[in-house]
Amino acid sequence: MSRMARLLAKHKGDTFWALVDQGAALVSSTLAFMLLGRTLGATGYGAYVGLYALIGPFLAPSQSGVLLAAMEHVVRDREDPVEVSRSCLSMALLNALLWVPVLSAVGLRWIEGVPALVGFLLVGAEFFLNGILAACVGMVQALTGFSAAVRLRLAGVLSRIGLLTVLAIAHSLTLTTLAVGQVATLGVVAAFAITRLSRLLRVPARPGRIHLPHVRSVLLYGLGIAASSAQSDADKFVLTAAHHQADAGRYGAAYRLMQVVQMPVTALIGATHLSFLHKEAGPNAQSRRAIRLSLIAMTYAVPAVICLILMAPLVPRILTRDFAEATLILQLLSPVVILRGVGVFPMNGLLGLGRGVLRAQLLVGNALFTLALYVAFIPKYSWRGALVATLVSETVLCASSWIALFLCERGLSTRTGPEHPAREAAIQTSLNGLHDIEMTKVRPEP
Repeated sequence: MSRMARLLAKHKGDTFWALVDQGAALVSSTLAFMLLGRTLGATGYGAYVGLYALIGPFLAPSQSGVLLAAMEHVVRDREDPVEVSRSCLSMALLNALLWVPVLSAVGLRWIEGVPALVGFLLVGAEFFLNGILAACVGMVQALTGFSAAVRLRLAGVLSRIGLLTVLAIAHSLTLTTLAVGQVATLGVVAAFAITRLSRLLRVPARPGRIHLPHVRSVLLYGLGIAASSAQSDADKFVLTAAHHQADAGRYGAAYRLMQVVQMPVTALIGATHLSFLHKEAGPNAQSRRAIRLSLIAMTYAVPAVICLILMAPLVPRILTRDFAEATLILQLLSPVVILRGVGVFPMNGLLGLGRGVLRAQLLVGNALFTLALYVAFIPKYSWRGALVATLVSETVLCASSWIALFLCERGLSTRTGPEHPAREAAIQTSLNGLHDIEMTKVRPEP
């Protein structure tokens, strides 16, 4: 605690803006959840959630990957900011040109209730406009620091809050008006971000030549984030694709409330990430650190789960009777708060041991296992299948991360030998940036 206090004392401004950033994101996501849930109903909200679940994994390279790559190559590698910015903007636009038509077509084919134009505008706004914003935020943070980057990102969050509020007051909140409004407001924010970056660079910020090392960084960052996103959100898409849209809306609402309750655990994970990268004397140091932090997380997670179970009957009152079944879903889904609070710290312990490749393998392997469970269970059992698959996959990931940490520390692992030094160093450096993701990534919120 004393070390954390000294760290925060050195970065009071950053801490303040981090709190503002998290608070604004919470307000935005809660407002969208409540207003869209009441306006669209379970079926309409299910289609909306399903669309964002579809595009989430593909957004990882174009948003978080580009953002983190921009900071890495400017700050760590000391490359020319102008060249890095132009390369990153080009990669963001290239990702958009590739995935917007593909994902819009997939959404039109598998998600009922989202018109073609609406789906295209929603997907395009995330890939084109938020992609540009993410690249600019990464460059601004690399050039001027965290606080300035947060203020720029807040412009996008506040524009969303303002749009939802105006549409709700005018009683005109629909998927169509929301899609058109997001394109207009995010377009203004993206233009402002380009202007801000141009002033810092002292030359016009525009797309330019894409450099191969930047592509490698984007793909490396994006892989882990995409796997995590697929594991967390693919169940909503499979629900909608299997024609369980109303259940997707109820399940998505319960899942969103569970994520809100999980935010303090997520904050603890972000605040303690760097501690795993510092060497500590004594045997089993990473295991001991992971156990201590897991116990701290459980002191919050267990009472939080009990509160979720007791307060779940209020969900239909917050939304509508159409979401009555979300009460049971939320009660059964609540243990995920504990599983994630306990399972992340051994993953960070693997980073401290220099086993970044093994960590990435666990994440990707579990994501593939989870997708297989979704496809096997959801079409027949609807939200019950999604619930079982989620609980099983979270339990498997938690158990495998602890087993891997104990085996690696004791030198008993024979299946994961020494990694190639250059490759391991590159992946280790990139995975270390996951600490920055919690404060810097642009996360699409349905």
